[in-house]
Amino acid sequence: MLGSIGTPGRITLVGSRGPTTPNFHVSDDAIVLSEIAEFALSLATPSKGQESFNGLPPLQAYKFVRAASLAEMGHMLTASRWVS
Repeated sequence: MLGSIGTPGRITLVGSRGPTTPNFHVSDDAIVLSEIAEFALSLATPSKGQESFNGLPPLQAYKFVRAASLAEMGHMLTASRWVS
């Protein structure tokens, strides 16, 4: 299960070593893999009477970090896709 940094016992980013590792959030691969996991969760059809999947709110901060790093490298179009 994906969770936020403050949620003990939950994975913060798919493929990362966790918040105890220095600079764990700078791994682009972990952010991309977490985005893929979020997309996979969104593919499930909601049961009748259930709300649709709105994404993982804790992942938004990491998407912003990814967009900022892409913008610093000059990839403005790609960066704008990460924050929408």
